[in-house]
Amino acid sequence: MALHLKVKCYLVFLAMSFSLPGFLCAESFTPFTGQINAKGINVRVDSTVGSELICSLAKGELVEVVRESYDWYKIRLPKEAPAYIRKDLLECNNFNRNNSGPDFTSQSGKCQSATVVKDRVNIRLAPSESSWILGKADKATIVNIVGEDGEWYKIHPVYQSYGWVNKKFVNKEIVAVKKQEVAENIADTSEPDKVMIVEGTVSPYGVVLWRKATHKLITSENKVYFLKGDRRTLNSLCGRRVKVAGRLISPAAGSYPMIQIDMMEAIN
Repeated sequence: MALHLKVKCYLVFLAMSFSLPGFLCAESFTPFTGQINAKGINVRVDSTVGSELICSLAKGELVEVVRESYDWYKIRLPKEAPAYIRKDLLECNNFNRNNSGPDFTSQSGKCQSATVVKDRVNIRLAPSESSWILGKADKATIVNIVGEDGEWYKIHPVYQSYGWVNKKFVNKEIVAVKKQEVAENIADTSEPDKVMIVEGTVSPYGVVLWRKATHKLITSENKVYFLKGDRRTLNSLCGRRVKVAGRLISPAAGSYPMIQIDMMEAIN
């Protein structure tokens, strides 16, 4: 009986010895901002080659890596990735409510921004309850709406939306990308200078120096950067502290630094 107990204890010890290193490795992973090193890299719903495709990334794009699993990195989805949420789980922010009922504030008459009204709402890859869940949105989260499909809204992916990329296509070191490799992704004719990663508080600004820099970023050292990016996303983050990654672009005249946003995340 005593021998049998010793064997059991030995087997438990062996199991813990094999599993503990992997556990410690998973716990010690530090998220980082990486850079895609090839063209047309697939982002998938799971860490397997045969899993469903979410979107593709261009060479030079910046991605936030939050986890690794064998040969794969889990990343936050870029704003171009498809993402859907049920309409009945949102309250449109474009309505003004008065005694006579709701009326649209936007000229288009369409809901452009909305607030999630329930906790742990599923964000899906397609407008279907059977579609893959990309992430979750908490109550009071603001989402930017880019389209609609029946009872669903197509949105920019929320912060807690993820996909998987093979590790060999992600560099940990960020390098300047040649102009011809990023020309299709830059909405002006300026020479790309360098990649910037900056933290600060977003505030509205307006049009400046012939470029549509609608917002500015103020760092803790009171350094000001003008931001070029999706206006609705920037509006939803006004007054919040964010981390911005993108390319520093220089106007034809003037000395104000301006960032073409590749990735932006709220950090408070």
